[in-house]
Amino acid sequence: MNIDKTLDHKYDIQILEELKQECEIYYYPGASTQSGKDGVIVQVNPEQGKTWIGIFAFGNVSKDGFSGVYTTPHTNKLCVVSNGAGYIVSSDNPKDWEEIKSIPIIDARISKAQELIIFADYTELIAYNDRGVKWKTKRLSWDNLKIIELSNSYIKGEYYDIRSEANEFFEVDLVSGASKGGVE
Repeated sequence: MNIDKTLDHKYDIQILEELKQECEIYYYPGASTQSGKDGVIVQVNPEQGKTWIGIFAFGNVSKDGFSGVYTTPHTNKLCVVSNGAGYIVSSDNPKDWEEIKSIPIIDARISKAQELIIFADYTELIAYNDRGVKWKTKRLSWDNLKIIELSNSYIKGEYYDIRSEANEFFEVDLVSGASKGGVE
């Protein structure tokens, strides 16, 4: 599983194979301390506050879905993708969290130049900055969107178009979310 600490952050994160009982445990979605579903287990050590453990419920895509842990443009927030389900949570306040508005997440990329974290589902991209959603693209593919390149100013991808029976390409501006190419 990928841990990407590209963006500036005020915490340390560690993926755990098994649960430790020495910290307070939060289950997502919900930030419950009582119980929850199985998922990716992450220990969070904030710069300010107590160390805690989050269990981030697996998405329902497949048992082999995409997972990873990422820093975000907000220095106190982290992102966990657990088998396609995505969560952003405050490192120093585990009850401050949200689900990422992309289901299922099949890829995630960080743009340090634009201070964004970008998520792909099968048909669209959505980008978050330090305040939340910055932009969401129109439908770019009918299915099976694939990111192939990320630069400082754009993100490129491909998809198989059943109409032309060929791979087609799109490009999305990282500042505005405007796209060239795609199915619409």
